[in-house]
Amino acid sequence: MTTFAEPAIEEVCRTAEETRTHAARLLPVLVPGTIIRLHGPLGAGKSEWVRGLASALGITGEIPSPTFTLCQPFLDGKMPLEHWDLYRLENARDWESLGWPDCLVTDGLVAVEWPDRYPGVWPASTLDLQIEPQSDGGRVIRRIRK
Repeated sequence: MTTFAEPAIEEVCRTAEETRTHAARLLPVLVPGTIIRLHGPLGAGKSEWVRGLASALGITGEIPSPTFTLCQPFLDGKMPLEHWDLYRLENARDWESLGWPDCLVTDGLVAVEWPDRYPGVWPASTLDLQIEPQSDGGRVIRRIRK
């Protein structure tokens, strides 16, 4: 098993592989029930980051972006991972039909893209990452302290 140092509060990732490695290095500090909110524009690397987290959890197979399915659950790793994409949700009826935020209660990890779409209160077990694409194709990943 590879041991990684925890990533810095701000880190430049020049490639998709470095983005996935960032997620793997953060895994040891993520406890069951943690919600990771991934902020950033389209194409920033949010789904790539989740692929790194899934790989570090030992999840095998394709890790698609859940843009059209809203949620991709993965149960075959060291702990469950749910990957949510809230991009297409906008009104209160959407949230009520999902049972949000009750569906965030898990014994695993939850990664949420486009978390700003949800107008309600998030649980205390939330970690925020800002992913900013750079002109050279890399990205800056920052942990946001709230």
